[in-house]
Amino acid sequence: MTVLTCASTGKSITLLGKEIANSGEAKVWRTNQNGYLAKIYHSPTPERVQKLAVMIANPPTEPNSHLHHVSFAWPKSALKNAQGDCVGFLMPEIKDGKELIDVYNPRRRQALKLEIDWRFLHTTALNIVSIIEALHAAGYVLGDIKPQNILVNNRALPSIIDTDSFQVKNPKNGKVYYCLVGSPGYTPPELMGKDFASIEQTEVHDRFRLGVSYRVFPVNPISIIANLPIGFFLEKTLEGHSDSVISVAYSPDGQTLASGSDDTTIKLWNVKTGNLLQTLTGHSSQVNSVAYSPDGQTLASGSSDDTIKLWNVKTGNLLQTLTGRSNSVAYSPDGQTLASGSGYGIELWNVKTGNLLQTLTAHSNTVNSVAYSPDGQTLASGSSDDTIKLWNVKTGNLLQTFTGHSYSVHSVAYSPDGQILASGSFDRTIKLWNVKTGNLLQTLKGHFNSVAYSPDGQTLASGGYTQAMAIASSVNTIKLWNVKTGNLLQTLKGHSDWVYPVALAYSPDGQTLASGSSDKTIKIWRLK
Repeated sequence: MTVLTCASTGKSITLLGKEIANSGEAKVWRTNQNGYLAKIYHSPTPERVQKLAVMIANPPTEPNSHLHHVSFAWPKSALKNAQGDCVGFLMPEIKDGKELIDVYNPRRRQALKLEIDWRFLHTTALNIVSIIEALHAAGYVLGDIKPQNILVNNRALPSIIDTDSFQVKNPKNGKVYYCLVGSPGYTPPELMGKDFASIEQTEVHDRFRLGVSYRVFPVNPISIIANLPIGFFLEKTLEGHSDSVISVAYSPDGQTLASGSDDTTIKLWNVKTGNLLQTLTGHSSQVNSVAYSPDGQTLASGSSDDTIKLWNVKTGNLLQTLTGRSNSVAYSPDGQTLASGSGYGIELWNVKTGNLLQTLTAHSNTVNSVAYSPDGQTLASGSSDDTIKLWNVKTGNLLQTFTGHSYSVHSVAYSPDGQILASGSFDRTIKLWNVKTGNLLQTLKGHFNSVAYSPDGQTLASGGYTQAMAIASSVNTIKLWNVKTGNLLQTLKGHSDWVYPVALAYSPDGQTLASGSSDKTIKIWRLK
């Protein structure tokens, strides 16, 4: 019986029974730590130990964490012997997985009595591409892609093993730890006959290997992915609120995310790390809406406690409290004015003095959402009276009323060029309006409530929200639409409860999308 020490925890790790795998470089053992295996090298080198340290310190984002699945047998901790030397590492055990060849080879499927149809094969192919993309996004090159290194479970979820053979680059100093192995038949032509120990490989080499891996696969995942105009994957989940997350907003520099919750607090998060930076307390009821000032120095929050609060983002100090219930708040592009939707009207505030400048009234029911046009000249409002109204901010005059929704309008958003307004309603439709003429341009059916434009204006995101009229496919999901064609591009699944009307936001660079939900979490989705 061999006892080693887990470097990250200091706990003893016992190798159990006989090794379950033995290769030219290492043996794999079961351990006394449930769910984990130990890979012990025959002759660990300083280079390999350094490479392990980089991998352990910089794990890739698990794209299937919401499914409680392990996509990579990633080194969790170094294992040391009695002399304190690193001899291997601890890694998660991939259970109940079949080798990829068992899945795509009809004869092997039949011999193993695997009940697999074409849908399962398509799903597996797409999932493999998505987890390899997650590895590439973290800066890793697999180097030795082959069917034996990919296991697939009965949910069509793949897992990649033998991860310590990957090419690894230290993000701190740029040092590259090369992939030293390759498999005949899977090596790109330009690498044939070359010394792998001195060649820095790229994602392009992995794409060749992936294509070869699928030469006998009944579907081609590369062609499937190539035909998708957009693709987001779940990067991280932020947890910390004790009740529903009702609203989210990115800071202008995209580094911070603010979230407002039913738990009466506002939280500020580091988008890159997912760490909680601050919790702002002071409201006595749910926080319905949050909005950053254009300079990123101030955060406005609207609450059901009949107040709007302005916060210093850097210090967390409360700067001002404005009296008025608010379902939605929005800063003017010049940062001088704050609009708030409250009751049947909209109030415009001077943020410097806290004075109420004017009140816009024409809706016959609650105002749920307000949004400034990019030029700051017009304000749009969506209401439970089923209409959208456009206002001249300077004069307070009503410019237009858009009618066509058959139920409450809970979200409005201008396109970046200010020419189109999107509206989301409980009638399970999203409508796109020509702002100048008032004409209805398109109706997107089957989803509702929250809408957010991508910064390039090409895509619209919508969030599902459960109501008595909701259909199962619309609840708990985010949908991405091609604005020009009206086609559905992608459906993002991961939340276990509804996505709120103002809890959906693109980052300023369009690379990430944040969503808040009644499941008390915020999810950050990254563009592939």
